[in-house]
Amino acid sequence: MASREVLIKYKIRHISQLKQWIIQYNSDKLTVAYATRKRVKKMGRKVSFDEKKQIVQWTINHQNNYKEAASKYDISYQRVYSWVRKYLHDHNWEVLKDNRGRNKEKEPTNELERLRKRVRELEAEKRESKVQIAFAKKLVEIRNREVHRPDDIKRFKK
Repeated sequence: MASREVLIKYKIRHISQLKQWIIQYNSDKLTVAYATRKRVKKMGRKVSFDEKKQIVQWTINHQNNYKEAASKYDISYQRVYSWVRKYLHDHNWEVLKDNRGRNKEKEPTNELERLRKRVRELEAEKRESKVQIAFAKKLVEIRNREVHRPDDIKRFKK
């Protein structure tokens, strides 16, 4: 069989790959007999809080049949198991809520904490304004680089 036919038959992209495999095979270094590409794990689907409650309730009502719940609701066994375990630990539906991305900072309870929080906010605003001023100055500098003659003034107020 000619090299071109082998490339087409086995969907090999380039002749150099085939030649490399032949060299490895002849020197007994070609040992992989299966596909080497890793399978990409499928992302689980998003499940709402109400759906989590429904799944946990169904699982508990069916004698903790995690496998059946996983196949019925098209989610992983591990997710069903962890949700049921969390709920049974303290019998509170709130543990199933997903709080990722939420601000965990609570409101200040006394005057000192409130003032410290306000100081942090003001310092952040000050840093932001300094960055904006530095950016504006740099922009003016870049625009003024385009001036070629002294009488051709392209200056902006600072």
